[in-house]
Amino acid sequence: MKEIVAIGNPVFDIIETPYIKTNGRVLSGCSTNAALAIGKLGGVAHLIGKVGRDYRNELIKEKKKYKVKAYFLESKETGGFHLIYKGKEMRDRNLFILGVADPIKFEEIPSELLNKDGYILGPILQEIDADFIEKITSIEDTTILLDPQGTIRELENGQVKRVRKEWVIKSIKKIDIVKPNEHEAEVLFPNMSLEKVAAKIQKLNGKIGIVTLADRGSYIAFDNKVYHVPAYRTVERDPTGCGDVYGGSYLYWYLKEENPLEAAIFASAAASYMVESTGPDFPLPLDGVLERYEKLKENIRRIL
Repeated sequence: MKEIVAIGNPVFDIIETPYIKTNGRVLSGCSTNAALAIGKLGGVAHLIGKVGRDYRNELIKEKKKYKVKAYFLESKETGGFHLIYKGKEMRDRNLFILGVADPIKFEEIPSELLNKDGYILGPILQEIDADFIEKITSIEDTTILLDPQGTIRELENGQVKRVRKEWVIKSIKKIDIVKPNEHEAEVLFPNMSLEKVAAKIQKLNGKIGIVTLADRGSYIAFDNKVYHVPAYRTVERDPTGCGDVYGGSYLYWYLKEENPLEAAIFASAAASYMVESTGPDFPLPLDGVLERYEKLKENIRRIL
């Protein structure tokens, strides 16, 4: 069975949508949600990130519930955001900082995690840099997926803003699968339509480019073709972590089936379960994901 390592700092967030508000801070984070998705689907997931003593015991308790092997590095504090979603469509949000965990150095990764089948790089706030990506992409015979959200975030007066960074563009060339959401895509490649951003990423890395579009699905580019994959229609309560579940599910299915488009359909089906829930206890039954996959497959279309 393929083994995947998710790298990025876990966070404990307060989440507000037009439909729910969490009772205090809940476990979240790009790498965390991706690893949870892989474990719930039946895969083997390893999670590594930095955690402070303030939430360490709670995180240890949480990870015992799931099929995730967690490696926690010491930090002065645990990261976290107060997320407030904009509008009933919940396609974007404001992030206010609650805590900032320390950066992750490549040399801190345990040696037993440096020979796995796949890696998900899911930084939430600058904990992974160009040097880290340079070193991890030197690992042979593996597949790496980058969710760039945390690489282009900066703090301004306690609030997160997105800032284009040239080193991130250069790093895209070295990574097999790159998956920004629509807002990150607009920052990384301004004045370009989103389907063409997916194509641009694929041109840069020569493999796979994805742009997720919330309730409008995603664009995926590979082999110089771009497809639109719709979202599965369901009752939306909280979109937090949907892109993370998409990324984890994508890499899990891609390594299993070796088909870029089928992996995107599978990932879209999996993400629909996350939007129905809040926090790490989201259900993700493989049989249910496959059922939704079959329904989505009927509406795939090539657009470029």
